[in-house]
Amino acid sequence: MLLLGASEETLTHMNEQILAPFKESTGYDVEIQTSDWGAAFQRITTSAASNSLPDLILIGGIWTAPLASKGALLDITDRFAGWDQGDQFYDGMVEDSEWEGALYAIPFITDVRSGVYRQDILDEAGVTELPQTWQQFRECAEAVKELGTVQAPIDWGLNTSIGIQQAFAQLFLQAGGEYYDENGKAQFMSDPGIKSLEFLVGTYLDGLADYNLVDNGSGASPVVAGTSAQCFTGANIKFNAETNMPEVVEHLVSGPALKMDEASEPTPVAWVNKFAISATTKDPDGAWELLTYLTGAEKLGDLARVYGGLPPREDLANEEWIGEFEKQVLDSAPDAISQPPDPRMLEIGPAITELLDPAIRGLATVEETLEAIDERIDSIDA
Repeated sequence: MLLLGASEETLTHMNEQILAPFKESTGYDVEIQTSDWGAAFQRITTSAASNSLPDLILIGGIWTAPLASKGALLDITDRFAGWDQGDQFYDGMVEDSEWEGALYAIPFITDVRSGVYRQDILDEAGVTELPQTWQQFRECAEAVKELGTVQAPIDWGLNTSIGIQQAFAQLFLQAGGEYYDENGKAQFMSDPGIKSLEFLVGTYLDGLADYNLVDNGSGASPVVAGTSAQCFTGANIKFNAETNMPEVVEHLVSGPALKMDEASEPTPVAWVNKFAISATTKDPDGAWELLTYLTGAEKLGDLARVYGGLPPREDLANEEWIGEFEKQVLDSAPDAISQPPDPRMLEIGPAITELLDPAIRGLATVEETLEAIDERIDSIDA
């Protein structure tokens, strides 16, 4: 099996608490391979092309369609339908594992992203209620800016990967955006696209966000470090604090899923990691047995905890380790949506990230950026 981004604690837990009893009960000896997230997709696609994929692979939130469309994943639709625990998974997260009507993976861990805040900084700024709308999110940042104690009130997830694209995607979906029209053409140059990008870019141009604030993926994230006070994220930020600055954990609060304005509906957005079986496995029954063992009720709760995510199952929402912060995040899980599946998604994410950069720096207009995004997406071969 291939694990991505696994810490030493995770690997120890997997070997001692998961795979050792699995071997004892089934006779299967499971070898773990590891990779960081940055190199993982290229590694998986290269292995798929040479028919050397591990039997079971951990894949990211937007990877199902790119891999399934290339024939790299085993169709598990019928197996899942016959599994007596399948109905415990959140519907939207199962849908995130589908492509063209077939199921190719089982959700493993999730994070439902909305507003997360440093309550101590908000208290100092005189903010008494957590934001529910974009305007309130901005007003909160303006109050924090007046303190003059943080580098940038808002952290939009700008990093060396596609963090800012994920933030833009959340805003776009909250504005009611649809990625494609009925003919499959990208339609970011639209009213939802303009509203969401104007809001995002406006925070940079007005000094509420800073394009020099880049998370390098190691150490404390900006909100945990106190260089920002609010962001679009979820339970992963608490895991980051526990790992790097435990004293900050008590100051982190999760707010409600944001809505564009008072007349809109709140829109939580989920990122779902999942396990999939290689289409070239020589033992699909054994791989399925391991897959259901990992994602079953008995093992998944603790495994999600050490992996820094939340269990994507309704019956695990009240695990002992799930505190008030995690419960606030999971409150939105039943209604969470994801980015639409697309075989090109692994190219689309970096392309949008690249085109957002000049916009947040004031070097390209909102309209120019959205038109460029549509043109770039439509030029990518499926």
